[in-house]
Amino acid sequence: MPTADVDLDTLMKVESLSRETVTHIRKQVFSSKEIREKLDAKTASLRIGIKKVHDVNEAKDMTLLLGILEWMIGNVREASEFLKEVKSRKIGVYYLGKCYQELGDYDHALECFERAQKTDDEEFDICMDIAETKRLKGDNEDALKMIKRFSQSHGDNPDFHYQLGCCLDALGEYDDAFNHYGQALRIDPNHAKSLFRIAFYYDLNGEDEKAIDSYEQCINLCPSHKNAFLNLGILYEDKGSFDDAVYCFETVLDAEPNNPRALLFLKDAKASMGMYYDEEVSKKQGKESEVLNIPISDFELSVRSKNCLEKMNIRTLRDLTRITEIDLLSFKNFGETSLNEIKVILSQKGLRLGQALESDSKPDVFGKNTETKASVIESISELELSARCRSALSKEGIETIADLVEQTEIALDQKGIKENHIAEIRERLAEFGLTLKTVGNGTPALNDSETE
Repeated sequence: MPTADVDLDTLMKVESLSRETVTHIRKQVFSSKEIREKLDAKTASLRIGIKKVHDVNEAKDMTLLLGILEWMIGNVREASEFLKEVKSRKIGVYYLGKCYQELGDYDHALECFERAQKTDDEEFDICMDIAETKRLKGDNEDALKMIKRFSQSHGDNPDFHYQLGCCLDALGEYDDAFNHYGQALRIDPNHAKSLFRIAFYYDLNGEDEKAIDSYEQCINLCPSHKNAFLNLGILYEDKGSFDDAVYCFETVLDAEPNNPRALLFLKDAKASMGMYYDEEVSKKQGKESEVLNIPISDFELSVRSKNCLEKMNIRTLRDLTRITEIDLLSFKNFGETSLNEIKVILSQKGLRLGQALESDSKPDVFGKNTETKASVIESISELELSARCRSALSKEGIETIADLVEQTEIALDQKGIKENHIAEIRERLAEFGLTLKTVGNGTPALNDSETE
């Protein structure tokens, strides 16, 4: 098939239409603005022409082509409506299944793929679609069993290793999954889905440079992976490459103008571009943070004091600045002797109990005059958290300060917010005289899922 030019009228003939042809055209469409314009024109022509056709078979042919073209350009819901009318045809029901899968209707997707499979019982591509849909539905064991059937016949196929890796990922076998994504890329260095998974793996494990390299390779493939742009933009922002971050988020918005995550990240990235960086202030804040993060275990305390603090989930000096004398003394077995021990430790570092809880204009924990902004800040973005931290909160629907301060540390941990991000949130809230939600004795409140 040609790669430099795409003759849609020639390629999109019903009598010779195949999944291979569709895959080829889809790749070309996203690699060239000119080809995309041709496809848009073809789609518009079919929409008009289908209303003028009286022959039933010709109308069905045009409906099939229109449904597939709409799917190609991402109009999945519209595509499904056209393809429902031609689901008696194998290729029609197959792409209807693809639409259902993307819409999250996995039961109907399976029905469609299984109907498409009937004429070719062992067709690899359709079996992989079925396995993928089962995995997305949560039937990981069934999906894995189906994929492994092809270990001998398709062991040199990158899609086999990708799908196997996805199943292993879902089952928690991350190292084996990573190895299969790597094998897929050894077979085909441009296997986009495996490349994205590899990049995401590096991202999760904090290997930023490797993640950036893999995401950059991923966005240069066609069609590009939307989440690769979003994740890469966040990494760029973390390292201070704000222009590159803005480019990534704007690229997503070019395709999806109302994408909520891209809109939020773009706003934050542009705001960060105008921030003034004071190196001396940054160094001082780093020193302050080091002191506040000193663990209680570094100090010589009585066994009773250590046990009480541990039960109250007080691990660092920062935690002690967020609790009052009354709260400590209200805890069972915590008496005046233990209280005095704590006071001595804090005074050695220029700190005191309850210091971070004080509001109004006051010296902060290191004597610097600050004015609380707790009464005027509303948006999470005003906390100036790192891009990854904001992204994690956004995924959980936590968009405002009011939402955030109603969370406990345990609740955030259960939502998948990393420990270093929770620590960052604590620090930034403290600067505005705010804290995460606690109960009377200073222990983070339990949410319903933690009670029996």
